[in-house]
Amino acid sequence: MGDGTTTSQASFRCIVYPAMGVPMPPIPWAVVGCMSILAPVFTVYGITFEYEGRKRRAAQLHLTPPPGPMEETARIVARELESRFHVNELPREVAATPVPVVVEWTEPPKTTLFDALFDSDPTNIP
Repeated sequence: MGDGTTTSQASFRCIVYPAMGVPMPPIPWAVVGCMSILAPVFTVYGITFEYEGRKRRAAQLHLTPPPGPMEETARIVARELESRFHVNELPREVAATPVPVVVEWTEPPKTTLFDALFDSDPTNIP
């Protein structure tokens, strides 16, 4: 588990990786919890990774619900964000609402509330 917050996004992020031992082999998935700095809302999503050898080649976003072993981890992260910070989960259909703003490299009409409140590049994590 680690802090994935960056200065270019509108959220605080925590990232949970599966325990894989040391040295760390390629990581198959991660769960990301994002808490907006602009509104009292959060979201949790999963990411699966593809590798070429040990080098990460691609990442796929999983919104609702994250598949397989990520599902329980996502529930725990959501519960902790709600109880510790008194924030509410932003419904996916609301997060998909188009907004008339530019967020990093995303421009209208492609920009959504998710981009503006959390992250315009959600699969870009360490």
